[in-house]
Amino acid sequence: MPWPGITDFTEAVQNPRVCFKGAELETGSVSVNQRGMPLIFSGAFACVYPVSVGGRTFAVRCFTREVKDQHDRYNQLSEYLINVLPPSFVHFEYVEHGISIKGNWYPIVKMEWVAGESLNSFVGSNLNSPDTLRRVAAQWRGGPAASLRGLGIAHNDLQHGNVMVQADGRIRLVDYDGMFLPQFRGQRSPELGHKNFQHPLRTAEDYDAYVDNFPSLVVYLSLRAVASDPGLWSFYNDDNLIFTRNDYADPRQSALFNLLKRSPDEAVAKLTERLEKYCALPVKDVPDLETVLHGIPTGPAPSPSAAPSPSAAPSPSAAPSPSAAPPATPSTSPSPAAGGHRQALQGRQTPSAQPGPTAAHPAPTPATPSAQGIQCFNCSYTNSPTATFCANCQTSFAASTAPRLSGFPRSAKSMAAQFSQALGIGISTASPGTAPGELKKVLLGVTATVLTVTALIVAIVAWLITVRGWYI
Repeated sequence: MPWPGITDFTEAVQNPRVCFKGAELETGSVSVNQRGMPLIFSGAFACVYPVSVGGRTFAVRCFTREVKDQHDRYNQLSEYLINVLPPSFVHFEYVEHGISIKGNWYPIVKMEWVAGESLNSFVGSNLNSPDTLRRVAAQWRGGPAASLRGLGIAHNDLQHGNVMVQADGRIRLVDYDGMFLPQFRGQRSPELGHKNFQHPLRTAEDYDAYVDNFPSLVVYLSLRAVASDPGLWSFYNDDNLIFTRNDYADPRQSALFNLLKRSPDEAVAKLTERLEKYCALPVKDVPDLETVLHGIPTGPAPSPSAAPSPSAAPSPSAAPSPSAAPPATPSTSPSPAAGGHRQALQGRQTPSAQPGPTAAHPAPTPATPSAQGIQCFNCSYTNSPTATFCANCQTSFAASTAPRLSGFPRSAKSMAAQFSQALGIGISTASPGTAPGELKKVLLGVTATVLTVTALIVAIVAWLITVRGWYI
């Protein structure tokens, strides 16, 4: 009995109720192209049809050649991955009597449909987005390549057509026909994989977990290389990424190899040198991708635009100058730290800005009332609560602070300051809940009264001595 071909399968799927009877697919509908014919994706040993059933879409894989142990292989694969299905794999089911062709039943694989682009199509669509290609390369390294290595299995045919990139950036692998499992060790490989991704010395005897090492590196290096130089996509020929079997056969004569070894991307140049060396080694001696990448800086070199700009940090010239600093604003609960910083900015002067001996003293800056500030008794400027000198006239607060007393000589001001200090009262040390304005008025009244009485007594004593001749 001859095995059906693509034409036979395409004709059969047009009537799902007949060809898929008993496979859950009989109620589905096959996607069609612009001409109304079933949409088909064909490969070397199978053809795939998208079939929609109740809001879900399946990929129905029909084999175009007979594989006698295919049923057993898929059953063992299902059992091996039933509890450890990696995120890069899709759910699948092998159906022994899956499709009816002219009254005879043939096997199919019903898989979850992966909505996305094949790897080659994805790369071609993102040539102007190197960061996207680098992210996919990183995902390839940490996703499919790591999962296969960790499980001790091999896909056995890693190539652009079996790698799908979804809209969310996830990578999914399809086509599990020739997968290697540990229990298959010692058997001959059912297929040799795509020639433009496989080691040039591979034979059917090379059937072990290591068979994915070479194509894993080819995929990763291709992504990194195109991300570094989109012009390399000129080596794409619809059946590869950038490498071909001829490049692996003689790397030293390969224009692509010679170009990549001079790549400005250090990772690309070093990986190319290692790939060239691996082409001459036995297939089993090619290390896994993680080992190959050891010691190679795989991160992209920072671009000038990504480096921090010096102007991003405050520079001395950008700091507020004393003349440009705004006056202190009224606040009911100023922060001492903030007030101290503002006072420092207002009071700081450069040597060239200080007035010379003959320079006129700058006009006092209008004082701004502050609930807890220290008012200079010389120029009435309101300073920070923690100030030790006036930011406006540079008068020291070492002795004390007191309100300005108009009409009294400097000595009288000092007397008032000393008197307030003797009383243990200071405007700047008003206790919480005390109104500073009221306290100032009381202190001012007491000081004025004492000074007036003192001056009156001095005047009376002087008059008695000089006019009346009295002596004390």
